Order: sequence, then C-alpha cells, then structure tokens
Amino acid sequence: MKIEVTHVIKADSQIASLLNAFLGAIGAPSDNLSVTDAVDLTQTTSTPTNNEATTKASKRMYLFHEESGAVLVVNKGEELAKHFEQGLVEISKTEFDRIQAEKQTRIEKAEEQADDKATNETPEQTSETEDHGITIEMVRAEAKKLASSGRQADLKAILTSFDAPKLTAVPKAKFPELLAAIKEAVGEA
Repeated sequence: MKIEVTHVIKADSQIASLLNAFLGAIGAPSDNLSVTDAVDLTQTTSTPTNNEATTKASKRMYLFHEESGAVLVVNKGEELAKHFEQGLVEISKTEFDRIQAEKQTRIEKAEEQADDKATNETPEQTSETEDHGITIEMVRAEAKKLASSGRQADLKAILTSFDAPKLTAVPKAKFPELLAAIKEAVGEA
C-alpha cells in the first residue's frame, strides 16, 4: 500500500505527532510516504500574501486599526489589500458594535462636558441680562412694531449703527441702547 500526501500543513508539533500516530496506527511504512507540497501556517499573518492581494471581500467584514482605534466596514466585493496594508485587522461584528458604542459614549460625555462648561458661563451672561432686564423677545417685539409700520429701512439703519446684520447679532449688553433706539423710531420714547 502506498500513501501519497499532497498537502501537509505544519501548524504545530501536536498536529505533526497526530499525523505520525495515524500513519503508525494504519501501519504505513515511512518509505511509502511522499510529500509534494508543504505549507507552514505559523508564518501566516493577518496581512495578505501576494496571492491574496487581489482578493475581494466575500462578505461584509469589519476591520479595526489598533493604533488609531478606527473601525471600518468593508462590503462584499470591495478590495481588501489596501486595508490590510494599512494595518487593519478583521474583527467580529460584536467587537465592531462594542467599539462603536464606546465611541458614542465618549461623544456624549464630551457633549455633557461642553454643556456643563456653557452652564458655568451662563451666570455671568444672566447677570448682564438681570442688570438691564431686557430680553431678545422684548427687542423683537419693538422691532416688529417698527417693521410692520413699513419702516424696515429705519430698522436696518438702527442695526447697522450697532454693526449687526440682524437682531441676534447685537450683544446682550447693548440691548438697552438698541431697545431705546427702536422705541424712539417707533415714537414711544
């Protein structure tokens, strides 16, 4: 009996010893054994070889870049070589979802911190508003009276004198002056 092994995969010593044990169990003499092609899987990495450089994704794949933390979805049919050359490695859908959830959490935390910072700055702005007690709504109401009486040009001239293209561009500290100017134009001064 002659046994011909056409492909041998050398992954580790345990597999090699299992193959030898199998051959010994069936009583195959080593002189009847011929190996025509051997592949060493211990040298295989997650980056593609030259044969794989032209491969395309056979399914949707999730890739991760360890240094930057970037994740990428590669759809079926897209080239993979450029991604592997950039150091991306394949991860599971579960791992992809976990990374995305962590990123969303960091974004929400940053937004909360920005809101907290804005809240801490608000008391200073509120004190300016409380000093004069004039709100943008009050200014808008007077500006509406002026504009509805057909005097939009006068309103535009008042805004220009404050170097503002619109009401909301006027600083809150100047609201008393702006309101007084609009009331004067309306004739309520």
